[in-house]
Amino acid sequence: MRYVTAFCLFVLLSGHQTQAQVSPSSSGGCSISASGLMDCDWASTIELRRTGTKKTTAHSANERRKPYVTRCILAPGAPLNPLVKGREVLIVGMNDGEVINEKMSPQKHVTVAKGLVMLMPKNEPYLLRNVGKESLDLLVVEVEK
Repeated sequence: MRYVTAFCLFVLLSGHQTQAQVSPSSSGGCSISASGLMDCDWASTIELRRTGTKKTTAHSANERRKPYVTRCILAPGAPLNPLVKGREVLIVGMNDGEVINEKMSPQKHVTVAKGLVMLMPKNEPYLLRNVGKESLDLLVVEVEK
């Protein structure tokens, strides 16, 4: 018991610091029809700073890369184009389905499962199309440089 108390006291007095998790700077949702029409709702955050104040360490940490998170629901036959070109994108499957990457030659079929993560490199174009019979729910995570 004495060692546990001493360890807790050591941790408190040592000034242990940890970095906070980075929250998305913008998030939203889009429903995409088979014809490619999108209906989107967005929420974003901004950081206000008083004029005349200097940058602080906390402010500098907030200038790091920020993720943009979009939940896309693709109707059967609907396409998913890159929302912003020139960014690496993580696409996370939120339910089961199947997509085809129409920009690859030959076209590549991908079976999507809940929790499946696909990395779409910024220098490789993609156009994913839902070829399943049900709507496909995808989470698209883009990182701003």
